[in-house]
Amino acid sequence: MNTSNITIEQAIKDQEARKANGNWVPACGGTETEFMMNGTRLLYCWQPSSGKHAYMNLDTDMVMSDDDVDALRSR
Repeated sequence: MNTSNITIEQAIKDQEARKANGNWVPACGGTETEFMMNGTRLLYCWQPSSGKHAYMNLDTDMVMSDDDVDALRSR
């Protein structure tokens, strides 16, 4: 999620929505390890309650959107 252009209200709503879906855990049955992509520490994660997978930026502790990961890849 690109947080530079959202309001505080939207950030709070987004946070509440993420909490409603449950925690993210390391993928691959918990054996996934962190790696670097263009200077950013990432961890591939899974959200058991939704069945979704995503990358977590370990420097900001934020789950990244597909667009954010694509932008990071193209740096």
